[in-house]
Amino acid sequence: MEIEIALTLLIISVAFFGESLFGFGGGLIAIPLLSLVLGVKDAVTLVLVFQFLMGILIFKNYKFIDWKVAKPMTYTLVVGVIAGTLLLSSLDTAFLQILLAGIIIFFLIKSEFFGSITLGKGRNNLYASVAGLGGGLLQGLIGAGGPVLTMYTSAAIEKKIFIRATLIYLFFIPNIVRMTISIPQQLFSDEIVWLSLFALPFFALSIYLGQKIHHHVNEKYYRLSINIVLAFSALALLIKAL
Repeated sequence: MEIEIALTLLIISVAFFGESLFGFGGGLIAIPLLSLVLGVKDAVTLVLVFQFLMGILIFKNYKFIDWKVAKPMTYTLVVGVIAGTLLLSSLDTAFLQILLAGIIIFFLIKSEFFGSITLGKGRNNLYASVAGLGGGLLQGLIGAGGPVLTMYTSAAIEKKIFIRATLIYLFFIPNIVRMTISIPQQLFSDEIVWLSLFALPFFALSIYLGQKIHHHVNEKYYRLSINIVLAFSALALLIKAL
């Protein structure tokens, strides 16, 4: 139990330090790693707590949100996340592990070999709706809708500061919905509540440090580190599921 708590604190701290720096990466890093410690369902639920708390960054970044991109995505995002969250409690653990590993592998291949491929070129309401629905479904199901949302957002917005703020908003909206649904679905066990309380101070420190130094960190090396961790996580998840 002590090792489980220590690993959880470390994973949450590193993952959300990264998200505070660049606006993405929290769930993408934390869920695969925590799935190996807690199982997929508990990992998704625990990370949801901190993904929800990340919403406090909106108040600082509100003025940088690109609403012309964010608004058309919001509607289908909510629909997708409701469907995904409702499915989470009923799906088999092995299936979720394989699905999560598959999403990670897709993301890594796309990032490494097909980085120029995006959901459309520039702003397009149809692509925005597709990205919102797909990202919401994955966000609700396994807490990892980031790749889909990022694929469209990075194509529709040019400046990094606006991409970062818009992604923080797009991750926050479905997390409000997920919180509302997850509580009556009884996804928050006593263990998840206690782990959340233990991790909260470390999470807060990570967010603070990320905000302080995000202008001085090399994004290239951060992305490389994420990809290495994700590759090992996907392999471990597949071995565990099969």
